[in-house]
Amino acid sequence: MAAADYGTPHHLLPPTYKRMVSAWLEEDCPSFDYGGFVVGEEVKEARLLGKSPGMVAGVPFFDEVFRQLDCTVAWHIREGESFEPVKHCATVRGPIRKILLGERVALNTLARCSGIATK
Repeated sequence: MAAADYGTPHHLLPPTYKRMVSAWLEEDCPSFDYGGFVVGEEVKEARLLGKSPGMVAGVPFFDEVFRQLDCTVAWHIREGESFEPVKHCATVRGPIRKILLGERVALNTLARCSGIATK
């Protein structure tokens, strides 16, 4: 059977995953957003680069982090797909303040999931 014969990765998520992402953001975000104060609300793009060989995993969590922060994510690689460095995996677009707010949570989650999938 090919991977296309199965459901999507979203089918594996617990029903509470959106609440989990909210809790992670709440835990990670400071009470005062000093960085956001400095960079402001200008709409910018951030590029997610794969810097070592691996497999992408955790896309639904990454997407949800930025969805909750009113940003968009355009993927250039699919969940479960392997890549070689340096691969432009995704582009995040939105207010720079919000990209910075979600960056650590999104990258930590994606790195953990991708590391496990790669191993």
